[in-house]
Amino acid sequence: MRYLVTIHEDTLELDVEPRPTGGYRVLGPEGREFVVESLASGAGIQSLLVNGRTVMVLPSEGEVRLGEQRFAVRAENWQERRLAQGNAKDSALARAIAASMPGRIVRVLCEVGSRVEAHAPLIVIEAMKMQNELCAKTDAIVRAVHVSVGQTVERGTLLVELE
Repeated sequence: MRYLVTIHEDTLELDVEPRPTGGYRVLGPEGREFVVESLASGAGIQSLLVNGRTVMVLPSEGEVRLGEQRFAVRAENWQERRLAQGNAKDSALARAIAASMPGRIVRVLCEVGSRVEAHAPLIVIEAMKMQNELCAKTDAIVRAVHVSVGQTVERGTLLVELE
């Protein structure tokens, strides 16, 4: 089955197939192949072995941990993607920038009424001593900014609305 996996602002297409001996064969960009095996799960954490490296997945948090590094991740299969594309509500959500993790707002890089280009950073959020830029997905105009520097936000909090 084909999945779209978004890590920060990059989206990858991955083909995932079960292996006869267990685990999964994952075919990634440029034909790169990975073997993924489940190690353990519990308390909202899934531990995977990916080509010999341990990766911790926190599905409820939308997060992957590789060593000390943490990445905001979203995965969806092609059927889910098609349903989302056909839904007008989801297209409105594409114009909303929400916190992908709990954290503290470090910088607000946009103002109401300003024009922003695709991939322009709008908000910098600090989570677990790492700063993450949240960027515009398309060219747009900032309709509303709902946060200020120093504010603490939860995952899913609406930060910026675009039109």
